[in-house]
Amino acid sequence: MAMSTMRGRRAADRVSLTSREGRKGPGRRGLFLLQLSAVMAVLLIWAVITAAGFVSSTALPGPLSVFGRFPGLLGSDAYWQAVGDTLGGALTGFLLAVVFGVPLGLVTGTYAVAEQSSRLLVDVLRSFPVIALLPVFLLVLGSTPAMKSTVVFLACVFPLFLQAQYGARSVPPMIAETVHGYRVPRLLRFRRVVLPSATPSIMTGLRLAGTTSVLVAIGVEVLTTLPGIGHEVVQAQQGGASASAYAYILTAGAIGYAINLLSQFAEMRLLRWRRLRHTD
Repeated sequence: MAMSTMRGRRAADRVSLTSREGRKGPGRRGLFLLQLSAVMAVLLIWAVITAAGFVSSTALPGPLSVFGRFPGLLGSDAYWQAVGDTLGGALTGFLLAVVFGVPLGLVTGTYAVAEQSSRLLVDVLRSFPVIALLPVFLLVLGSTPAMKSTVVFLACVFPLFLQAQYGARSVPPMIAETVHGYRVPRLLRFRRVVLPSATPSIMTGLRLAGTTSVLVAIGVEVLTTLPGIGHEVVQAQQGGASASAYAYILTAGAIGYAINLLSQFAEMRLLRWRRLRHTD
């Protein structure tokens, strides 16, 4: 009887261990191999489509032609100048959005009266497509780097504002009542209660706004004469160098991916306390 009970426990432990391993997933190395396999599959499909002639080479050059353009582009000053122009406009607008959006979101999220009074104005303003307002900015500011940064700012400020506001409002009611009951000073309450609670949402907003800033900056460059990656894409397409155009497009994708990785790394470092609390 005791022997059968022990065997049953061992079987249950094996089942539990197997289920936990299944929930953990393939692991870091396995995940990397899966992601690499997906990328290779996309490149293979791309090569097959171009080799079979389903799409003309001017509209979609093959992957070898596109990647073959990188050695020449990486060695040219024009390539790095275009990357710098795009990142400069994106970074300026992004930083301005952080400076204005995050504090305003925290303030309106902390005080219900401020959130309710600004809700209509925020809903109206964030409904406007920023690119559709580009002719207005061209008339007011002209085709200048300041105009590009302004468009990026408007595209990024509302995601940051709303994420910070949501984070400030996510303070648990029990903690909010305790802080109110003990009459904790406002500055201390902001530092010890509101800001830690809002940090995860703010980091999500920063990650979204970071990639959005680059995409909007490139979109402005495509539609205007401002220098940058978008302008180089248009110039390459008009000159018949479609492989160079796609190389610049892949560069934009690589920049967005790098921003996402940096955001995840910063989030892991800043929110380490949160992971430690969940593991305890």
